[in-house]
Amino acid sequence: MDRHDLEAALTGAGFREYEIEGVHEPAWRPSEYLYLRWREGRWAVGLCERGEYVQMRGFTDEDEACRFFYDLVTSSKPPPPPGELPSVEELEESQRIAWEEYRRARDAQGNGERPPDDN
Repeated sequence: MDRHDLEAALTGAGFREYEIEGVHEPAWRPSEYLYLRWREGRWAVGLCERGEYVQMRGFTDEDEACRFFYDLVTSSKPPPPPGELPSVEELEESQRIAWEEYRRARDAQGNGERPPDDN
């Protein structure tokens, strides 16, 4: 697999927010995204967060780097297509998880305040 094969596979799977140097850039610059770049004689795979490139792994072989990058990107759920909204159930589940995380953090701090509509 080379960079062009990788880009075709990721696009076909519905992923858009990643960078493959010389082949694909995100349509817009999210605050963080995965990247594959050629640096100092090696393929670098990493995370760009707020403009800071942090390398996770380096490879000498393009095929190996592309396969690792594909697995890394596809391990997350692809975003919905443009214009498609999440279902009410998905929104409710996201809200439930967020409140659980909030409560867990609040309890760890010993703060007894309750969020609105908390049962």
